[in-house]
Amino acid sequence: MSRYRLRSCLPRLKALSLSVSLLVSLMSVPVSQAAERWQRADVLTDSFVEVALKREYQPGDPASLTRWQAPIKVWVDSQLGDSHLQRQMSEVQFRHLSTITGQPLSFVPSAREANLRIAFIARDHMTREATAYLGKQQASTPGMRKALREGVCLTLFKTGADQAIASGLILIPVDYARQKARLVDCVVEETAQLMGLPNDSDRVFPSIFSDVTVDHWLSPLDYVLLKMLYAPELSPGMSADEVRAALPAVIQRLAEQGELSHAIRRVRRDSLREWAGE
Repeated sequence: MSRYRLRSCLPRLKALSLSVSLLVSLMSVPVSQAAERWQRADVLTDSFVEVALKREYQPGDPASLTRWQAPIKVWVDSQLGDSHLQRQMSEVQFRHLSTITGQPLSFVPSAREANLRIAFIARDHMTREATAYLGKQQASTPGMRKALREGVCLTLFKTGADQAIASGLILIPVDYARQKARLVDCVVEETAQLMGLPNDSDRVFPSIFSDVTVDHWLSPLDYVLLKMLYAPELSPGMSADEVRAALPAVIQRLAEQGELSHAIRRVRRDSLREWAGE
């Protein structure tokens, strides 16, 4: 957190003048001189590129932007553990994400009607489920084998020709996630990633996408990144250069709408965190 401090040796009148000047500056330029480091335009831009355009298990040049365009239809597939609790957590979390992004979302009773499945399964079934979704060849790539070996839970998605997300699968191994005390983390992080922010990065902080963040709820920064992702100025298939060129206008608009200054309060509204009573 950045803090502004007045020197005590300043004359009282000069200190008062500086305080007023600083207040006016903060009000008129909320993005570039925000109290929190993550609210700066350059930090928001770099953070967005990190989580939206890079892939944890696919190093290399940034990928193109991807997000949902069609309405999301979720099927909660509980194969292990408390199905009622899993359904409740999934509904609260997905509806929260839908509210943040404006992306239409509903729940359906079967796999046939769904384009997104969140599966609560046993750890031993992870490879089987990933292979059934991706196909044997893609599931056996080094990156995917590493993800299945090292990850606690897993997000998979497929895109269409326009790079919009066409379908998605979230695999949450209930037994292993509980052993690691990560069940809630998995629900929060993997659902947010499947909206179109698929990368983990410790350069993004404070964030559910960073392993150095101890909180397991969506942070104010995550809230703003999701708002940025579904901004009308952006579209699936945009390159990293196109995204960077469009983001200043996106960030400025969000700042003018109070999305940066009120993110701490707004990210909690109707959230899984609020539902859990924290």
